[in-house]
Amino acid sequence: MENMKKHFEGKMIKKVRFYTLMILFLGIIPQFIFAENQQIKNIPRLSRAPKIDGVLEGNIWEAESLKIEGFLQLSPVEKGTPTEKTIAYIGYDKKNLYIAFRCYDSEPDKLRVSVTNRDNILTDDWVAVFLDTFNEKRRAFSFMINPLGIQMDLIRIEEGGSDNMDPSWDTVFYSNGIIDEDGYTVEIAVPFKSIRFPDRDDKIWGITLGRTIARSGEVILWPPMSRSIPGLLTQAEEMMIRGEVEKGKNFELMPIFTSLKTKGAKVDAQPGINFKWGISSDLTMDLTVNPDFSQIEADVPQIDFNQRFALYYPEKRPFFLEGMEIFRFPKIQMVYTRRIIDPIAGAKLTGKVGRFTYGLLSAYDTSPTENLWEVHNGGSSRENNALFNIFRMKADVLKESYIGFSLTDKEIDGSFNRVAGIDGQFKLKKKLFFSFQAMASKSRFGEEVSDISPAFFGEIGYYTEHLGGGLNWTSIHPEFEAASGFVNRVDYRTFGVYTYAAVYPEKKYLNQLRFNLRAGRRFDYDMDVLEDDWISPSIQVRFTEFSRMNFSYRFEMEHYGGVDFSKNSFTASGELIFLSWLPFGFNVRTGDSIFYDPDDPFLGYSNSFAIFATLKPSKRLQIGLTFSKETFWEELGGEQLYDFNVIRQRTTYQFTKSFSLRTVIDYNHFNKEIYGSFLVSYILKPGTVFFLGIDNNLSQNDLSKYTRDDYSVFVKFSYWHRI
Repeated sequence: MENMKKHFEGKMIKKVRFYTLMILFLGIIPQFIFAENQQIKNIPRLSRAPKIDGVLEGNIWEAESLKIEGFLQLSPVEKGTPTEKTIAYIGYDKKNLYIAFRCYDSEPDKLRVSVTNRDNILTDDWVAVFLDTFNEKRRAFSFMINPLGIQMDLIRIEEGGSDNMDPSWDTVFYSNGIIDEDGYTVEIAVPFKSIRFPDRDDKIWGITLGRTIARSGEVILWPPMSRSIPGLLTQAEEMMIRGEVEKGKNFELMPIFTSLKTKGAKVDAQPGINFKWGISSDLTMDLTVNPDFSQIEADVPQIDFNQRFALYYPEKRPFFLEGMEIFRFPKIQMVYTRRIIDPIAGAKLTGKVGRFTYGLLSAYDTSPTENLWEVHNGGSSRENNALFNIFRMKADVLKESYIGFSLTDKEIDGSFNRVAGIDGQFKLKKKLFFSFQAMASKSRFGEEVSDISPAFFGEIGYYTEHLGGGLNWTSIHPEFEAASGFVNRVDYRTFGVYTYAAVYPEKKYLNQLRFNLRAGRRFDYDMDVLEDDWISPSIQVRFTEFSRMNFSYRFEMEHYGGVDFSKNSFTASGELIFLSWLPFGFNVRTGDSIFYDPDDPFLGYSNSFAIFATLKPSKRLQIGLTFSKETFWEELGGEQLYDFNVIRQRTTYQFTKSFSLRTVIDYNHFNKEIYGSFLVSYILKPGTVFFLGIDNNLSQNDLSKYTRDDYSVFVKFSYWHRI
């Protein structure tokens, strides 16, 4: 009996020990698994909405919001102490996320600030908010505000070891700022309906806050960032919003009315409408009928003479711009919406559900084109219409990586072009990046059907603070065609390598010295002919974060018209913002150039020069000048063949944040053409606008006098209404 008792007690002790260890084990393990989550800050829910007037109410910001201090420099000194103190506050209610900044400045009279139109404050002092609402470390809704509350909104994209700030994205948010004797204060309200985020109660976002001190070139961030880790978003602070907020299940209507009168034609009045349905906080549908795609500002002139390949022009039309970051690709651009010239209607579905990002775009075009030269030279006069259908899907994999699928289809009266492909970008160990694309096209023109034609791209790169490099490969079949994209060259295989070394002196006006070396070879697709061969050393001198100069030399061989041409050239470029009232930039190239005569090409010599500057004589007046010049000689010191000059002068006077006048004059000396534009703008917020414009086109006749070729008067009105 005693033995049985001891046996029973022994078993009980073992069980107690076992369960005790299990309890301890289960108590400790979650601490390791969820240790990162326990550090996540909760954004406080405010009892009432602060008034967005730039005046910081202490009883709401100090008492209820989360106070953020500890801003440190990213440049000129990594994690250096800023010369001026910054404090931020953050909170939310059911409708909005609220952020406020108190930016101390010992010399507020030296703040750089403009009363200007939206998205034009990069040369000012400003504060910034980056919201990675899906916490994917690759994409963030970004908001910048100057000391007077002037807004700029962007999409920040960090993929493949590089970052891109796309200012074409526009949304509705509210801001105001006030300059005082201590510096300035800014208040911001971002409606939850204006951004996308996971459709769940507890939301973890990556948040980064920043400030610039323009006169000293300081970039100040919270949380503090390290240059040794590529990317800003991967170092963001994770913060949680608990509970229900307005999830974007809303309807938006934007009626549009345009009227156009051109020389020799009747008034053309066109109504249209845009419709947006926020299906959920992370999925949005856009519909448009008879959309207005008139250009409020013409494309910036480029030198398009003696060019071997078609030039690229950016998209500016609002319907196509929203959500277009989903349609980005590592290298080969399968989607180029300027191929869609004059759509009568369009539909778009974009969003992210779980780890899957979706994009679907359809448009019915009444003026389709068949090549990029037509796209950039007045469109097409085709009688047939075209239907575009573009599908894109990306799936998050591993950490900060994705795999994507895409399909584009263009149909014209029985003919078609279809391209399908997969792509991906992987980030490994924070510093190693791998990107790839693999796709194939198939086309039919009348009775002729092409074979399946492939295209490939791959790149691997390793990036650290001081050293890095990589290699890439591109291969495009001679019959590959992307009628919905921008591929201006086919029939080649390219192999390239690159490396860099960077040092950071961390001086007030010398932030970085970077030495680069690039080399590569391009063959025809069958690897029978060497098409190009190049090696290019370069150096970049960064004086401040926003002032830099680049110098490069290029040794290359280019095969054209059956001839190998050996070329050497030198290039210098820069962007300098040392003077608050005169930011400017330039680009200079001099060296050997080919005259691309298809029958008799030859090697000549050319100089090209471009300068762009903005004179700011007051806070409200901006006078911009862009001048491009290219001169070509048969040989150095020989006969001049052409001298191409293009000038653009742009003057804007901003009466208020919403109301402005603008004039633009373009002069093309080579073609003897002058384009003039006068515009009255009232932009209450994105979508609620009024424009009245007058355009004139003049050309030189045989008597060397300029006569008017054409003119137009247009009116545009649209009203954004959210239900």
